[in-house]
Amino acid sequence: MVNVLLNYYNFDEQWAYPHLKPLLTGKRIAILPLSFRDTQALDDDSWQALFGINGDKYQTIVRPFLAYGITTKDICWVNYFVDTTQTALQKLSNADVLFFTGGLPEKTTQRLTEMGLLDAVQQFDGVVMGASAGAMFQLDTYHVTPDDDYPAFFVDKGIGLVHGVDLEVHFEATPIQLECTQRAKGILGKPVYAMWHQGGLVVEGQNVVILGNVDVY
Repeated sequence: MVNVLLNYYNFDEQWAYPHLKPLLTGKRIAILPLSFRDTQALDDDSWQALFGINGDKYQTIVRPFLAYGITTKDICWVNYFVDTTQTALQKLSNADVLFFTGGLPEKTTQRLTEMGLLDAVQQFDGVVMGASAGAMFQLDTYHVTPDDDYPAFFVDKGIGLVHGVDLEVHFEATPIQLECTQRAKGILGKPVYAMWHQGGLVVEGQNVVILGNVDVY
């Protein structure tokens, strides 16, 4: 498994493109938008309004893949409200790359478990990508810095695809980010990779390759 940890859906830019081209060219993608807030999607209609072909987030998420010669027919979506365990597992088995969107990391873990997909993701033999929350939940443990969604710092368990790494996503070197980065480093005892907007990581086993602008604490 190769893990690609990102901030956002800008991985078609030059800071990432040369590194990701060998991983993405000619590949089939399964997008798993499972980190959405409960207030964002309550049923299939509201899910479609976000992630459907005419949804608010569809173009933003799909656009970077097109730069790698991937077409929309090579991209499938796992719909939390429609897909059964069987149909979702089929989509995963047909994919070379799994992509997890941003939002709330614990919701991805929760919904993967509810859908019966957790084992399949943990055993996936391909590329697992994620933006923001979609990157964080891949770790064995991660910290959360207070923001509009979370009132206080905390540490949580991920699903253990990536070991020995912690992330500070959407890094802008604000005082609270710097404080939480140092706090997390002390608690978790592993380096914190602080990813600026044009920054990310490619992790394969113990090998970590930095893409773009990333500070390491």
